[in-house]
Amino acid sequence: MSETSKETEESWWRTPLLQRIAFLQQREGQVFLVLTLAIGALTGLAVVAFIMLTERLGMRLYPVGSAAWRRMLIPVGGSLGIGYLLFRYFPDARGSGVPQTKAALFARQGVITIGTVLGKFFCTSATLASGIPLGREGPAVQVGGGIASVLGRRLGLRPEKVKALLPAGAAAAIAAAFNTPLAGVLFALEEVMADLHAPVLGSVVLASATSWLVLRLLLGNNPLFTVPQYRLVHSLEFGVYAVLGVLGGLVSVAFTKLLLGMRERFMRFPEKTLWFHPWLAGCWWVSWAGLCHRSWALAMGMWATP
Repeated sequence: MSETSKETEESWWRTPLLQRIAFLQQREGQVFLVLTLAIGALTGLAVVAFIMLTERLGMRLYPVGSAAWRRMLIPVGGSLGIGYLLFRYFPDARGSGVPQTKAALFARQGVITIGTVLGKFFCTSATLASGIPLGREGPAVQVGGGIASVLGRRLGLRPEKVKALLPAGAAAAIAAAFNTPLAGVLFALEEVMADLHAPVLGSVVLASATSWLVLRLLLGNNPLFTVPQYRLVHSLEFGVYAVLGVLGGLVSVAFTKLLLGMRERFMRFPEKTLWFHPWLAGCWWVSWAGLCHRSWALAMGMWATP
């Protein structure tokens, strides 16, 4: 085929495509509204698929009546395998998902690649199914933001419009992950945008409601947490709750400082060791938890000895 015929063939399909992109760019307002609905629906579907895939895979890895060795070897193998995949193929999918989404919003012109979305989806599903105690909410935020970023950039929207779509994806993810549309709105405005009066409020509300509707249609309206019925028995309970609040605050501060300190130490390691950081951290945490449990048991045994 000659060069002239190749150019003719390329122009045959590229010209209508460029015309459609130009048409969409002239009507960014309408496109933005439709995209908000699409992002909410797609994010809701992604969260539903995420939940079902994690549960199905977890049931295969830990069938009823399975041997005890699975509780040790499967998390170890899962941390090593997922650590390698993140190091080798999906480096931008590392982390909880929320800081990475905020970095894409404020420092990367709203760019989250399709590879990062797929890597986050499948790696997190495998991680949770293998028994590693993490949550699906943070990864869902990056997946929802990634869906918004990919759709906006593929349709040729300006970077400002693409960045405005990311909070909508984050809100839709939280609404579906927690089955709470209002919490998704507040999370996107307060945590992602850091502005409760952000101009994207309308799109955030619309995407959150759409995602929640998809979740309810597919999985029902079951609450994420089942809270037992409660009634106040004695007024002294308020004092107990106050003590629990103080202890919870102290534990939260200690956990945050420990997490940041460990992260700083791990970042000093050579780059080639990144792939087994999850395994190393898991071993350290199991050893520390075992030591604390043993010390507590000995202390209580000594205290109980007459």
